[in-house]
Amino acid sequence: MKTNLLHMFVLLLIVSPKIARAVTSHDAIYTAGNPSSLVVFGSAEATASMPDGTVLGARAAVGNGRVSAIGHGGFLTEDRANTRQFIVDELLWLTDHGAQHAWGISDALQGALKDRDVELTVVGGTSGEVDLDGVDLIVGSPQSFARAGRLEHLLKWIEAGGSMMSVETAWGQIQLGHASDVDDLAANRLLSEHGIMYTDRALSPGRDGLYTLDDSTARLANAERALRALAGEEQGDRVLAARIVRGALAIVPLDSSLVIGADQLRDRYRKKLTKAFHSMAEQPLKLAENPLACALLDLDSRRASLHPETAHAHPSAAAFPGTVPDSAPRVTHRLTFSDAIPGWRSTGMYAAPGESLKIRFMSQRTEGIFIQIGSWLDPQDFDDRYRMPHAVFRVPVVDRVAEIASPIGGPLYIDLPSNIAQEGEVTLEIIGAIEMPRFRLGHTSLLEWQNTIRHLRAPWAELESDELVLTLPTDAIRDVERPDLVMEHWNRVHEAMQNLEPRSPRHWPDRQYRYVAEKRLSWGYMYCPSNAPIVIPMSESRPMVELANFDAEGSNKLWGQYHEMGHSHQNPLWTFGGTGEVTVNIFTVLSLNTVNGYPFNYEGMRTDPAHALSTMIKHRDQGAPFDKWKSDPFLALQTYALLWHEFGWDAFRDTFRSYDATPSADHPKEDQEKRDQFVIRFSQAVGHNLQQYFEVWGVPMSNFVEQELKDLPAWMPDGI
Repeated sequence: MKTNLLHMFVLLLIVSPKIARAVTSHDAIYTAGNPSSLVVFGSAEATASMPDGTVLGARAAVGNGRVSAIGHGGFLTEDRANTRQFIVDELLWLTDHGAQHAWGISDALQGALKDRDVELTVVGGTSGEVDLDGVDLIVGSPQSFARAGRLEHLLKWIEAGGSMMSVETAWGQIQLGHASDVDDLAANRLLSEHGIMYTDRALSPGRDGLYTLDDSTARLANAERALRALAGEEQGDRVLAARIVRGALAIVPLDSSLVIGADQLRDRYRKKLTKAFHSMAEQPLKLAENPLACALLDLDSRRASLHPETAHAHPSAAAFPGTVPDSAPRVTHRLTFSDAIPGWRSTGMYAAPGESLKIRFMSQRTEGIFIQIGSWLDPQDFDDRYRMPHAVFRVPVVDRVAEIASPIGGPLYIDLPSNIAQEGEVTLEIIGAIEMPRFRLGHTSLLEWQNTIRHLRAPWAELESDELVLTLPTDAIRDVERPDLVMEHWNRVHEAMQNLEPRSPRHWPDRQYRYVAEKRLSWGYMYCPSNAPIVIPMSESRPMVELANFDAEGSNKLWGQYHEMGHSHQNPLWTFGGTGEVTVNIFTVLSLNTVNGYPFNYEGMRTDPAHALSTMIKHRDQGAPFDKWKSDPFLALQTYALLWHEFGWDAFRDTFRSYDATPSADHPKEDQEKRDQFVIRFSQAVGHNLQQYFEVWGVPMSNFVEQELKDLPAWMPDGI
């Protein structure tokens, strides 16, 4: 008789005698840090689960031994709320109420266990020295044992009957470089086969340090039970279940029982799921309406990202980035890069969903070169699905060849490391792609663009200069007659900002900068990430190529796009607390004024002289509270506006450049130092003492400012 796979993995949920003792109820636990979350599957159990299903603690049998996993060391040292009781209960389960030789346990926890009639003998030594055969209980970080070369020894000790409280802030270990990713994390190498994995997620601090727990979610926090709820075979909130399953499917081994169960459900509901994925072209997949489809779309996305050389077309491609006509010619295209520009290099070619492309290099050196399909890096950090969450697929070039496919398709890029780009020409041949609309300033024939290129049938297009690339839906550029004027304008915007303050080291300073349109964004209306393209909504693509937005006639629709590029030019040396969304608009107004040509009294700059002065007077008369100044970006912006109205843009340029000559050891580090130095440096640049001016705005300064500026004449705007 053929065994049903879903029922096979359900059998794994029979609780092992090792974890059969009921998990004790707790209301809340405390830590001052940012704990890592865990995922639970197989026969493991959540011991601390929040109302949204986030797991902070879990336990599992590992061979003849036991492991309790928690996501932050701060839980071990706190006695607020139910924290101490929670840790003690986990230790009681690990010791099974018997006397133990323990390593890594604090005096406080030792005393708490003694109060529960458990006597411990503490064993000393480091993780590299402790004699595992002489201990029964370990409390500590698996990563420390891995760094000592003892992870395999630790695993065998647990399997033989040892007990461990695994204490790991996983995101911290990855951030410090002790592990490359969640798969490489020692705790996960130890526990993934037994139903527990740490995520790389850093939880936001709980309110007052407290993390509220909800016993009603603990059972569903096991992703395999949550999957059964999605299948209608177990009671539970299906939306919550989908979130839990989605989170687990993102990291669990692909040969795990959870993935086997998910695939079994996919086979059972294949027609319904395919219809749901196709329907994304008309409306997004809503978690509340299609929880199973949402969860399995994420699994499809993960698989494709792990093996892009064998990806198959996915029906969600119709929704994003769009379909490619079967009749569009698949061609062989040869191109050469000889301009020494590193990073993502546009090829003007587009990969159809699921169609394999072959790339061959004629250049001798290809070490470090990657082939990439897609430029959409937004993580889709929300419940509903507008597209497949992974939309960028990459493979390395090996022996001068590569093969790649994308389940959803997209523009094809060559990612060139700096050393290869600068060595000379890089020539390659692309086989199997279709041509996409691409205009490169100074290279593409304007007549050819107008007559042929803009009408090509790929769903996305790129406009490019040596400084910038715009990746936009083709509908936004079909009737663009003068892409040369478009890119010349964006070059001028970029140049104006660069001249005031070059792009920061975190924002691709050595390569082309990029704007990429998205169907839905995870944060804000637009945003500027580090070392990634600026992200804009697709609805804002068209204004970027309309010539009417490039002059000073009428209203301007590019404040947001200028603003986001401005973020990449902000310098933390002169951007102190409360000004992250303030100093960025120095660059926004600079561009509107010097590139578009709007006068300072143009209302659309939100900083005309009369408005700036009246704002200052009103703020002064209200007592100039600094908290209000910090919390209102357009209030604080007027402080800078009155300065550029009086002293011009060169004053800002000179002030910013003054930091360049200062040794890094003397750079301001705390906000007080940043405020002090900016006031001093700007005053010195313009030859006027601005201490009183900033005091009227309520900006706090130290006595050091007064001493440094005492010989300069004071300045205050007329009317103050």
